[in-house]
Amino acid sequence: MTEGQEAAAAPVPRGETGGPFSVSARAAGTATGVAAPEVTLRTPAAPGQEPTEPGVAESDAPEQEEYVRVDARKLEAALQALRRCLVTMPLPLEVPGVAAARAERLKLLSQIDDYLLPRLRQSGAPILIALVGSTGAGKSTLVNSVVGKEVSATGIRRPTTNSPVLACHPKDIHWFAENVFLPTLPRVRQQGLAMPGRDGLLVLAACEGMPEGVAILDTPDIDSVVEAHREFAHQFLDASDLWLFVTTARRYADAAVWDMLKDARDRGASLAVTLSRVPPAAAPQLVAHFDAMLEANGLREVRRFVIPETVVTDSRLPAVVAEPVRNWLSDTARREDRRVAVLTQTMSGVLDTFRNRVPALANQVAAQQDSLTQLRESVESAYAASLTELDEATGDGSLLRGEVLARWQDFAGTGDLVRTLQVKRRRGPSAKPKKQRLPARAEALREALQEGLESLVSATADRAAEQAVASWQRQPAGAALLAELAGASGTLGNGALGSEADFVAAALADLGVLTEPNGTAERTSPDLLARASPGLAAVAARAIGNWQEHVRHLVQAENVTRRSIARVVSFDDQSLALLLSIGILGYAAADVHAVESVGAVSQELLTSLFGAGALRDIGARVRRDLHDRVSLLLEEEARRFSAILAAAGAPEESAGADLLQAGYALEGAR
Repeated sequence: MTEGQEAAAAPVPRGETGGPFSVSARAAGTATGVAAPEVTLRTPAAPGQEPTEPGVAESDAPEQEEYVRVDARKLEAALQALRRCLVTMPLPLEVPGVAAARAERLKLLSQIDDYLLPRLRQSGAPILIALVGSTGAGKSTLVNSVVGKEVSATGIRRPTTNSPVLACHPKDIHWFAENVFLPTLPRVRQQGLAMPGRDGLLVLAACEGMPEGVAILDTPDIDSVVEAHREFAHQFLDASDLWLFVTTARRYADAAVWDMLKDARDRGASLAVTLSRVPPAAAPQLVAHFDAMLEANGLREVRRFVIPETVVTDSRLPAVVAEPVRNWLSDTARREDRRVAVLTQTMSGVLDTFRNRVPALANQVAAQQDSLTQLRESVESAYAASLTELDEATGDGSLLRGEVLARWQDFAGTGDLVRTLQVKRRRGPSAKPKKQRLPARAEALREALQEGLESLVSATADRAAEQAVASWQRQPAGAALLAELAGASGTLGNGALGSEADFVAAALADLGVLTEPNGTAERTSPDLLARASPGLAAVAARAIGNWQEHVRHLVQAENVTRRSIARVVSFDDQSLALLLSIGILGYAAADVHAVESVGAVSQELLTSLFGAGALRDIGARVRRDLHDRVSLLLEEEARRFSAILAAAGAPEESAGADLLQAGYALEGAR
């Protein structure tokens, strides 16, 4: 026998700091000389090997599994690190499988908080056995029979058990009176019979008839019509050391029964089964069929009890009928080797499931991040495409139509163009050209050009917003965000709803982490989001005005006209800047007859003034400046979508890797 097997098989004194996860001094301790606590855990079973089930006679049990001792402090630290990753890992986006992932995260947190950490810290606590079963299976009757008095209400009303009742010996009541096991659940000492109508309380019943060192918990029905009761039942199962499943001769083949038994099998929980209300005449056939179903589902070694159909008096079975279950409970509490096997198997079974469950959650985090990236890219693509359309519209002459074209023809056809463009150079060393005001026709052309550009920017922003919203509507995560945005709250970041959100919020508070969302989305609707923001028009007007002023300063600072012309004529900066703007925006308008005159006249005149090379250079600079200014406006518009994503609270890029690393660290601590 190996050292680990000897440790598991040897009796271990049980006390407040002892128990099966005993504190033992190691040869090499810490630097301070304080011994690190060690716990006994089962080593992973070989493929296909069935774990030893509690309650099986030694002659029928498979070969004893190997056990190893691990450092309890390291294991607790690893669990705490994993817990922090789970709590601080948001799952807000509606991607495929997210509902199951949220439920799985809640279950992992529940198992860590309600069972693993409490059992590590209080290893000497009594074994907690959860009675679980379907409606009317007789769980409460069995509890009363084992205890020796009525502590849990029975009757024909369904569901009968509203508040779970935990029965234990008076010397063990202090273990459960404190909020160590199931720390989030309020509890009350029983004074008289716990009657229906007290949902949400754990009722503690101290009973002299209970064996010392073991507690029995009457849970709500797993198939209760009350959803809160079903959730209650699963929470208690996650916090229990051993499951005693109760079903009846009429209900043992129900799907709900086998779903629960398979769940216990898959998580490696210590398990026993009671088949109740078995008619004596049909007992051999029923028991044989039930045994065959257990074996077919990988539960051949589970300890089984059979309770015949009998008379129930004072909510209790006859003593001789309940005696085998009571003796089994007493034996489990009295024999330390069995106690070690029960606790080791259940704790190891839970930890074994983390190997697959944690990576599966990390995959869900990756799916969240992929969805977040897709949502961001769809917005970026929509606004980039609209900016490209604007660049094309400001280069193909399409702006020089309508009002702008009419104002140009009015301005150029009357001779105002030539008169306002140039003034004769004044003689003298200090002579300066006389500053002119733009005539009314030139000013009207400038305003028409500015309004045309403003309208183009607004239309571009509208199309980008509409395309971004349409793209989000085609994605489940985006559609859910838009639907939530249209809701009454106006604030995002609570993708996980109901008890999962409450549990996580409490856990975050426990960690000292702020629970406010990463951002706040403005109160709006998808219809409003699909249009440019209301303040864009004013911002666009300032941007276009600044661009026109930039063109004037560029003309003034660069002194770009040919020297041969500049010796004779001095050009008005505003007029030349207006002509340059018209020429740049109408450069490719030769294919449109109505605008051809604008492009031809402005280009010919500008080429004669600047030269072809200089005109290309300054034209590129002017167009680039307009592009950059509009690009900044659209980036600001796109931030509305970014704010929604930030408010949703999507996971950080490192969240998946951090979760995997925490899972690996936990495995290493085992």
